[in-house]
Amino acid sequence: MAEIVEGVNYLSVDDLIYINRSLIELQTPNESIDVINYNNLCSSQARPSLVKWYGQTNDVFELASALVESLIQNHPFANANKRTAMMAGYIFLLLNGYELTAPGDEIVAMAEGLARKLYIREELESWLCHWSREYDSRTCAFLTTQLCAKL
Repeated sequence: MAEIVEGVNYLSVDDLIYINRSLIELQTPNESIDVINYNNLCSSQARPSLVKWYGQTNDVFELASALVESLIQNHPFANANKRTAMMAGYIFLLLNGYELTAPGDEIVAMAEGLARKLYIREELESWLCHWSREYDSRTCAFLTTQLCAKL
């Protein structure tokens, strides 16, 4: 998983694939696990860093919303794209000092609304900000290391 560094912490393509695989194995093991469009996956992974660079911003909610929206719209996986996108956004925020505290039904509604284009990225950004609280990212890195060691 991603490593804590100075500045903004990003998820790698391998992290996103791992998140997708883990969610499917835990929640819907009969679904196929596959990357159906690797270029779209790479594009989604790079989106937050491009937004940071060209937008000259370090706003983690803007960067997280770019990642989530891109994963949902680009649909790089055979299954669980919305789940993967929301979990990736959650982990991205954790790695960057915030914890998403939204209830599960709110998360599902936002993901489905984004997929149906009922919400735009800026609305997701505001939603993430509303439902987040500060979080010690060092705890996340420690717990991620512990979890990976058990797998």
